[in-house]
Amino acid sequence: CVMIISTMETQVSNGPTSNSSLPNGPLISANGATDDSKTNLIVNYLPQNMTQEEFKSLFGSIGEIESCKLVRDKITGQSLGYGFVNYVDSNDADKAINTLNGLKLQTKTIKSLLAFMPTFSLLHQIGSPTTPLKI
Repeated sequence: CVMIISTMETQVSNGPTSNSSLPNGPLISANGATDDSKTNLIVNYLPQNMTQEEFKSLFGSIGEIESCKLVRDKITGQSLGYGFVNYVDSNDADKAINTLNGLKLQTKTIKSLLAFMPTFSLLHQIGSPTTPLKI
């Protein structure tokens, strides 16, 4: 437990692994709310013994978190190796992707990316059953 946190803090403090950052700020909807598609991350390949507290601590070191959840098996309570983090600010989500994507924890290399909800947006891009596929 302590070793995971120590390794995470060392690697996070070394800064981003990439200098690329997205130029756009938070997308604001018509009602003034921030668009979750720019702040909500899915994080894959987490160590199975990582706790909710360690997960929150790691991603909370980047910026203010609105919510986070380490996904566990409902019966055994065993981590399924992935989770979700929703930041308050999209700039923090971008920073978390650039800083933590590719971070090595134990035998795993985590992958952090925006968690899109592929409903209307996906159908719009690939076509729906009533419209021809756009190639």
